[in-house]
Amino acid sequence: MKIKIIAIGKTKWKFLQSGMDEFSKRLDNYVSFDFQVIPDLKKKANLSIGELQKQEGELFLKQLQAGDELILLDENGKEYTSVNFSKQVQSYQL
Repeated sequence: MKIKIIAIGKTKWKFLQSGMDEFSKRLDNYVSFDFQVIPDLKKKANLSIGELQKQEGELFLKQLQAGDELILLDENGKEYTSVNFSKQVQSYQL
């Protein structure tokens, strides 16, 4: 199993980048892991936020391949504890 995290926009906070680097290094010991950043689209005057999000979504979907299992992390989504999230990921591995 390969885990690929795709993020839109690079973080400007060094502490967050440092944490992601450490997490990547640790996770790489257990599973094939890749972290990819899709560049932010610059807000254009003629695009609404909804249209901008749609274009970002299209860029994101281009990164997926047939058979990929998609887990979207969103502040309004279902909440998992770390243990329950790891069980969910483990179920994909099986």
